[in-house]
Amino acid sequence: MWEGVFNNFKEAGGDLDAFESDTWINKQKDKICHHLYQLENVALGVSKDYPLSIVVSMLLSQQDKVSIMDFGGGMGFQYLELLAKVPLAKEKVMYAIVDGKQTLDALPNQMRMYRNLHFSTTLEMFKNSFDIVHIGSTLQYIENWRELLHNLNHRYQPKYFVFSDLLAGDIPTFTSHQLFYGKKIPHLFLNWNEFANYMSSDLGFLVHFKSKFIHNILNQEDIFPNFGIPPTHQIDRGLNVIFCRQ
Repeated sequence: MWEGVFNNFKEAGGDLDAFESDTWINKQKDKICHHLYQLENVALGVSKDYPLSIVVSMLLSQQDKVSIMDFGGGMGFQYLELLAKVPLAKEKVMYAIVDGKQTLDALPNQMRMYRNLHFSTTLEMFKNSFDIVHIGSTLQYIENWRELLHNLNHRYQPKYFVFSDLLAGDIPTFTSHQLFYGKKIPHLFLNWNEFANYMSSDLGFLVHFKSKFIHNILNQEDIFPNFGIPPTHQIDRGLNVIFCRQ
């Protein structure tokens, strides 16, 4: 709550001892105790956004251009989000998307107007290396995920792998059905340790950032509605993870 418009602190006056009041101190204490509990018992923070913009803005402070391979990037939603959040992105970021023919055939014409945004149905079209490989809410549809990641790493030699909404946790690796408007889509859930060990031991990448991703399901922010699988195989949220080459 606010009231009044003043030119400076002297004119405004007010209660400068508010920061020493019991109410202020107790609120600070409650907040830190809550976060200590979260750190010790929940371990991971949560985010409503994919982490790609963070990595891009960081890299643009170190180099003049950034290149991104977005595997399974659909019609380019993440590119538009990048433009909205990173002021230099439109001129400084080269963005490549690989996705299915049906998706790209339905691409709105406006998305073809961005000169640094490129689409393809195959990896072979893009011959250059990329600073970042981004995979957002896609790896769960790739049964041979190891082969895919090996090929992306070998072909493009990225500095970073950025996974958004990665469906992994303290569960066995298994396949389920995603129920989608009358369709049953084969859907992979991954054991986190198995996945992280592959990224480290086989590909040479270490985790630099990890948080839980808040999903918006049926216009509600909620945990996964995965009640149709055993509790031992359930995760509450996906993960946002940034891996950096060692």
